[in-house]
Amino acid sequence: MPSINSRLKRFSTKEKFVILAVILAAAVLLVSEFWVIPQIAHKSPRVVTPVIGPIQPAAGYYLPYRGNISRIFVVSTTISSGFYPYPTRSALGQTGGPPVVKEGEPCVIINVTVRNDYSAQYPLPAQFPNSPTPAWAWVYLTAKIFNGNNEINATDLTNVGQPPDSLSFASLNGGETKTISIYLATTSKSEITSFQTVPAWIGGIPLA
Repeated sequence: MPSINSRLKRFSTKEKFVILAVILAAAVLLVSEFWVIPQIAHKSPRVVTPVIGPIQPAAGYYLPYRGNISRIFVVSTTISSGFYPYPTRSALGQTGGPPVVKEGEPCVIINVTVRNDYSAQYPLPAQFPNSPTPAWAWVYLTAKIFNGNNEINATDLTNVGQPPDSLSFASLNGGETKTISIYLATTSKSEITSFQTVPAWIGGIPLA
């Protein structure tokens, strides 16, 4: 039986190139079938790099909460575009469902530095009696972004597929200051011209 080498010698150089091209094309199809297509199928929706215009962040005020003014003082706020630094989050949290954002994809990062001005003289409201001290507060925040007067659709990545108490938060004793980071993903290409910090919970240990 003729060897492979002897068989190849029967073909011209041009024919050999054609055979090589066919082999390479078949290899590309196999890679697409078993790797590229599955990757596309599990790709997160096309989050975009946020466009952030000149913004004068609001600071120097007490957060409103449930129709009243709290004793959580906003020291400073910043907004920037960046990259989501945590593991992929899906519609079911970190363990299933279509991806909402993947690690390293673009997002909006809002940092809010707050100070807890509750004290023995100004204790947490009576409806939150389960704090270790009269001044110890748990602060859970989310945020909204806007283009002019129009709210831009965005997803708070901290809370994707999780219970409401998994928003970005800080636990502060009276007089303590901490920074809370909020990560938002958006598919909108609209310029962000303003943002609003929204308290989801201010009080003692959140009730289950």
